[in-house]
Amino acid sequence: MNIFKTSFPINFNKIKNTYFSNNSKLFGNVKVPGDKSISQRSLIISLISMGTTTVKDILDSEDVFHTLKAIEELGAKIKKVDNSLEIKGVGLGNLLSPKKPIYMGNSGTGARLLLGLVAGSNACVTFYGDDSLSNRPMERIITPLEEMGATIISAENKKLPITIIGARTKGFVLPINYKLLIPSAQVKSAILLAAVSARGTSFITEFEKTRNYTERMLKQRGVCVTQKKINTNKSIISLDGASVIKSKNITIPGDPSSAVFMAVAALITKKSSITIKNVLNDKFRLSVFRVLKQMGARISFLEKKNDTCDITIKSSILKSIIIKSNKSSSLIDEYPILSIAAASAKGETIMEGLGELRFKESDRFKAIIDGLSKCGVFIKGYKDTILIKGMKKIPGGCFINALNDHRIAMSFNILNLVAEKPILITGNKSIMTSFPNFFNCLTSLGAISLSYDRRKN
Repeated sequence: MNIFKTSFPINFNKIKNTYFSNNSKLFGNVKVPGDKSISQRSLIISLISMGTTTVKDILDSEDVFHTLKAIEELGAKIKKVDNSLEIKGVGLGNLLSPKKPIYMGNSGTGARLLLGLVAGSNACVTFYGDDSLSNRPMERIITPLEEMGATIISAENKKLPITIIGARTKGFVLPINYKLLIPSAQVKSAILLAAVSARGTSFITEFEKTRNYTERMLKQRGVCVTQKKINTNKSIISLDGASVIKSKNITIPGDPSSAVFMAVAALITKKSSITIKNVLNDKFRLSVFRVLKQMGARISFLEKKNDTCDITIKSSILKSIIIKSNKSSSLIDEYPILSIAAASAKGETIMEGLGELRFKESDRFKAIIDGLSKCGVFIKGYKDTILIKGMKKIPGGCFINALNDHRIAMSFNILNLVAEKPILITGNKSIMTSFPNFFNCLTSLGAISLSYDRRKN
């Protein structure tokens, strides 16, 4: 599985039966894995770049591994050098048509972005995934790519497996003027990756801001990409079709979405103080830390020259908050761990605009409600809103099925740090998707790791 020979041993049987003691106190420095969004995009864009790109500190996880193998199947030449990858791209329009379908595991980002890339090529590719990925909706990807000239063959439910025939097989890629009515960085990125090969200028209108790594990385490689802000939320992105994408070396910063798990762990455990090193210093991605500060969290940032920051977190008495729906696009991956913070806070926390959670690796909306209810926390869901009543003591003493969803598994592992009785979690292996050294990071900070015998439970 590993992209690199990892410095941390991973015992699958051990992490499967692991939980954390409520007597833990966290202290020290920790470095979280490379950002998953940037890791995935660096591989995909390197595939269509000219020359060789060096990617350093890439996330060593299952999702990234499947994307890595996919770009190899599509023509990239990849060499491992120490903690870096050297990727020789094929340039625009030169993707190979693999002889067999490409397996994407549980990587929704990889699958959706590669669908966009192939849509702008002359290749024919079939993508498929595991049970979880095969149940995730793809219609929002399919619709714009078909408008751009790609031929897409899928089941009636518009889910994987999907066969896509690039628009260049029929002549050329059509530019598009698309309104992104539901915020999604993955849909936006898929369109942009197809639009790079189009004849003319494509436009995407966003009504809520989403992650902009694809735009930034394409611009850094010579593609003409601009963004015109209409008002606070609305903007129009324009991209001119290109003939060449330049190579550009990249070092992957630490993932804020992984860092927040360590942060909440320190906040809710007594007498804890940790510093998370070299985290991506991106205002949009650090929104979750600003929300935690509004809840009373003692968090400070030390900005560094390389677009990263060190984040110091100390034990805090958290208070309830209302998180409005206009924050949902910047917090969509962080709601599971925010729900853990809310369960440990004073008062009733309300989180609005969570509909998109239903279409992640699992139905996270339901998983949060079911999981916290089992742990003895008062929680109520209605429409796209969740209400959580914080508690001084979390009863715990239950089994949680993480539904093979890494963020659900990590969130309830963190809750174990303050639960009166152990929360035993099925699906810890899913954590390999984004944060393989999750358990090692926590134990290095002082978390007490315990094991249980499933046969006795």
